[in-house]
Amino acid sequence: MKFLPLVWAALTRKPARAVLTLLAMIAAFTLVGLMTGMNAGFKAIEAMTRSDRIYVNPRFQGLMPAAMGKQIAGMPGVAAVIPVGEVWGYYQVQRNNVYVGLGDFERSRPEWPVTPAQWLLLRQDPDGMIMSRIQAERWHKRVGDVFTMNAPSFNRMDGTKTWRFKVVAVAPDIALNPDGYLFANLTYFDKSKPLSEQGQVGYFEVMAADPEKGSQIARAIDDTYASSGTPTRSFTDRAGFENGQANGVNVEKVTRDVSLAGLAMILFLTANGIAQSVRERFAEFAALKTIGYGDRIVMLLVFLEAALPCVTGAGVGIGLAAILSGMVNHLLPPGWGLPVPVMTLPVYLFAGLGAAVIALASTALPALKLRRMDIATALSGRT
Repeated sequence: MKFLPLVWAALTRKPARAVLTLLAMIAAFTLVGLMTGMNAGFKAIEAMTRSDRIYVNPRFQGLMPAAMGKQIAGMPGVAAVIPVGEVWGYYQVQRNNVYVGLGDFERSRPEWPVTPAQWLLLRQDPDGMIMSRIQAERWHKRVGDVFTMNAPSFNRMDGTKTWRFKVVAVAPDIALNPDGYLFANLTYFDKSKPLSEQGQVGYFEVMAADPEKGSQIARAIDDTYASSGTPTRSFTDRAGFENGQANGVNVEKVTRDVSLAGLAMILFLTANGIAQSVRERFAEFAALKTIGYGDRIVMLLVFLEAALPCVTGAGVGIGLAAILSGMVNHLLPPGWGLPVPVMTLPVYLFAGLGAAVIALASTALPALKLRRMDIATALSGRT
């Protein structure tokens, strides 16, 4: 009697049950892969946050005078101040959310994958725009095309609410902005607004000369404008990320909990299936023992019966997760900006380890029962 055919015979004893269990495992491991991959992507974003980049926002709703930038630039420890405008609206239909950042981001975002030549192209073209690849693919744009968006909250000098930009460059994406990015010129935006609205910006990006003093400079800016007509709320890039996790949705906790729930579901399915299979074949295992199969071999057979579908489900599920991770930005509505799952080596190792642990845990009780079985009683069919 051959060894491996016994395992295969056990798995195919109830084909419908085996197929449904395998499909459930594939679905669960796909979910686990996406969640752990999203957590890896989230950690990649966290690693990219900076302590020397400070965001200076109005403490209350509204805009800020652009002239404040010159005052902030004169404060000790400030290396650069970049006024930033913002325009948001939609492209073609209202569900296509669009956000455009306007400013000289070359000085405040040196780690972003936009080349000096591309920044130069933007500065040379007043109504130019830099698109990331995700955005360019989403709106089917390339260099030289015109991108026209509707912005109901932003008036133009001519009374319209339609803003037209020309794509001058398509740049790579960055994990910090999983939904992609759109950059344009602040001067063009400001001069196109009604005269009463010109000279105002949405916020400032301030670069600290010493990253260790970023939080100190942020507090100094807020103290300086605390009693002014435009009080500020300033924080470093890293502090803003950490506060967002503390006060908002903790992506790391959510993905971890969902992953654990998926693994718990797989454990329940596997343990229940193995326990039922062992009960149905108790007399068969007793017969195997009578012809010389020891406890270790019998327990190994039960383990392999659990491990084979677990490993197969993990492999197929993680493979599907890797495929779906590259499609997240195309499947979700524009503007969601969820972290893109990153299928790193630890994600694959986690899935493999999870499959092994589940196989061991689900076979522990059935294997113990088989070890303590009374062969004569089992062969008589009284158990």
